[in-house]
Amino acid sequence: MVFPGHFSRGCLRCRQRKVKCDETRPSCRRCAIYGKPCTGYTDQFQFRHRSSLVSVAAAGPAAAQECKQEQQDKAPRRKSSQQVGVTGKGGEQRQRRKQPPILSLRHTPERQQQRGIGNLPLVQALPRAPDPCYDNVSLFYFIHRFVSPNREDGFPGHLSFLPSLYDSHSHGLLEVATLSVAQMAAYNKFGGQKFRVQSYENYSRAIRMLQDLMKSEEQATDDKVITSVLLLCMLNDICGEQAGGAREHAPGLYYLVEKRGLEQIATSRGAELLFLALIRLHVYSFTHDDDRYVDPGAIASAWGVFDPLLRALGMMSKTLVLRHQLLSGSVYLDAEEQLSVIQKCSETLDDFHRWDIEAADYWQSMFKGLGSPTALGQVASGTTHYDVETACTIILIRSARLILLMSMITHHYQQEQGGGVGGMLGEYLPFLEMDVATVIDDILATVPYALGDVAPGGLPGTVPHDGAAAIVIVHSIRLVSSCAYVTPDQSIKATEILARLNAGIGIRAAVVVGDEDINKTKWAQQQISLRSWIHPTAGWSPGSAEDTLCPVVGTPPQPAVTGPAQGGNPVLDFGYIIGS
Repeated sequence: MVFPGHFSRGCLRCRQRKVKCDETRPSCRRCAIYGKPCTGYTDQFQFRHRSSLVSVAAAGPAAAQECKQEQQDKAPRRKSSQQVGVTGKGGEQRQRRKQPPILSLRHTPERQQQRGIGNLPLVQALPRAPDPCYDNVSLFYFIHRFVSPNREDGFPGHLSFLPSLYDSHSHGLLEVATLSVAQMAAYNKFGGQKFRVQSYENYSRAIRMLQDLMKSEEQATDDKVITSVLLLCMLNDICGEQAGGAREHAPGLYYLVEKRGLEQIATSRGAELLFLALIRLHVYSFTHDDDRYVDPGAIASAWGVFDPLLRALGMMSKTLVLRHQLLSGSVYLDAEEQLSVIQKCSETLDDFHRWDIEAADYWQSMFKGLGSPTALGQVASGTTHYDVETACTIILIRSARLILLMSMITHHYQQEQGGGVGGMLGEYLPFLEMDVATVIDDILATVPYALGDVAPGGLPGTVPHDGAAAIVIVHSIRLVSSCAYVTPDQSIKATEILARLNAGIGIRAAVVVGDEDINKTKWAQQQISLRSWIHPTAGWSPGSAEDTLCPVVGTPPQPAVTGPAQGGNPVLDFGYIIGS
């Protein structure tokens, strides 16, 4: 048979459909137009499968014995071994011929029947297929589930630019870092220890390559470098272990963002990288109570005036700074300085209220067709549909609001328990507690939209890239699950969501913050203390049916004073609470 030309280099699905593939990697556009996921490429086409004992060992002892026998048959034979004379009983000479070779591909059915092996299973007659490429399997799964599709409206997604940056023929930093997190995601989905081993091997390689690249000022600010750092941070959420965590990479990420400067927001890719980097820095700053890395170069705070998305990130950064001043630094502040910090907290709460109103107009003008953010308390009503990106943004902004509210409440109880100035927030405490309950309701009601469970019109829907949103919101749900004011119903919902993110999507960091985390984060310590202060005589466990600690369950208590004008502190202004 004469081979007519070169082998096809198209993807497996296009070759199966017998259509010309555009060979775009990692997934071709023809499959996307066809509406089916691209099953990937075979980098090397093996025209002849080379049998060996190693390649068939996994097929079982019988296959290994057959392969060994066939190799012996192909070995050169000596003439003296053709026939061997043997004298048996009665002096008759018998001939003992060599056994015929075990079944191989060259045996026809007739030949098999003559040799007495026609009844053998066909699986023993066929060569074992080569093992699948672990890189391709993990990469296709990761891109399909954890990367947002590229949208034309310019809304920052989750690594939506990664397929355009990834070069399957290169072994650079980005490719190695991508394979590391992709193989860990595949391990959580499919199992197989080889995925996990390869993930850690590629992680070590990526760290060494990153250390070399950071020595060069020109290469350090490249998009591929900061994307690789974000992927290494993401590995911590995927594996649920400290290796590759944001703690080790926060200073480097902060340096890269600050080094890139304002020009990074001039392109959609740069703006998306900034968006994702700031979220990672916020998670680190909150978890470790370290506000040094919240806003590199004050980019979000300075340019938030022009862009509501950056303004939201700027308010999140400001919230973490205020939390640190209010709780960690309160022991060093006198009454007047504490009052100044509380006033800034009040102004920031007003900023959150205004953002809900102003962001809707921005969404309608910039992101046509997408559901706009709504005011506090309207998400749970179910009257508006939110797309995935908008839903994730709402969850993030509500989480920052929850952190600020809980910081103010914790400060009040700390001052009250310590005999300090506890009356500053006393008359506003019921309003803060009611807002906490509403914020938690909004976050939990937004999760189905973020994961694509709700389609337009309220019908059930599915989104293949639910892992992209899950990575963004996982820490927000953990925040809710550990909040001292969470009700039993809210706690059950949060726990169910975390279980889905963990077991269903494979984000091992999606676990409930329990009492064992008291020595890990100050947030966990403060929530445990709050529960004892709110109701010191009752026991508490997250989600327990007999939980009666939360004062917002049922009818909220009505304050004796309705506002600052009726005997309250004239410096404070909680107008957004009273007017809401």
